[in-house]
Amino acid sequence: MGDAVHGTIGAQQRSDIGIVTLADSRYLPGLKLLCQSVQESCDVPVACFDLGLTPEEIEQARTKCSNLSILPLPDTADMAAVRRAFAGAGPLAKPGKRVWPIWACPFLIAASPFQRVFWVDSDIVVLRNLRDLFSLLDDGPVFTPENFAPQVTPNKPMLYKLLPIARTFNPLEPRINAGVSGWDLSRESDRAALDAYMTAVRAACADHRVAESISWWDQGALIWAIQLCGLEHRVVDTWAWNMCVKHTRAVRNCHGWDDGTLERLRVDVPEANLLHWNGHAPPWITNA
Repeated sequence: MGDAVHGTIGAQQRSDIGIVTLADSRYLPGLKLLCQSVQESCDVPVACFDLGLTPEEIEQARTKCSNLSILPLPDTADMAAVRRAFAGAGPLAKPGKRVWPIWACPFLIAASPFQRVFWVDSDIVVLRNLRDLFSLLDDGPVFTPENFAPQVTPNKPMLYKLLPIARTFNPLEPRINAGVSGWDLSRESDRAALDAYMTAVRAACADHRVAESISWWDQGALIWAIQLCGLEHRVVDTWAWNMCVKHTRAVRNCHGWDDGTLERLRVDVPEANLLHWNGHAPPWITNA
């Protein structure tokens, strides 16, 4: 297994390094496998915002995942605005997935209990090299390229009329996927980018024209923030840190969802560090 398992970060660092995510009952199996995969690569804490887990599910997850904490959704005006604006949107093609929580992502990152934090969607597993991912944060925020549908990733031109950007930039770039992003919340550049990310979502909540001009919900809001702050160079130049399952053998192979799943995925997908079921029903949703 090589460096895929049993890396650790010192106890002194654990309080300021971690992963945040979001899950409900539908995504509980994915959350548990994400936590297992983190433990087996580089054991950092995972904080999951509770989107509707039952008390029994929370206890089950905490018992199985020693690195997991379950947090309530922030009780803020921003979260209320997101829910009010987008609660009726959808449904999405992916079974059981709702629109409004996707828009909430920047506010959940801002509420992270960790200083150096990666947002990781709960339909992602870590296969290897998590320590190296955190090291990418040393120089600035970290963003990952879209590789499921990059051709439809750019925002619509109207967005830049409604939310103009003064600097010269390419409105077609970057083409990122918001399922994995990294932030050092003590660093000014990261806080500025996160503020811009939240600004775009707030504008979408207030004006349906902004929301309709943003591609792929909060993902387009993050693209706008990167463009506003001139952080295009912080998009990593490899798919390995957020690889869509469609590019791998795992999309064809029928894996059982059990304690051996991670090891089978590592064998099937040597080219990825983090594997993402974006655009695909995760394998634990058996009736998809």
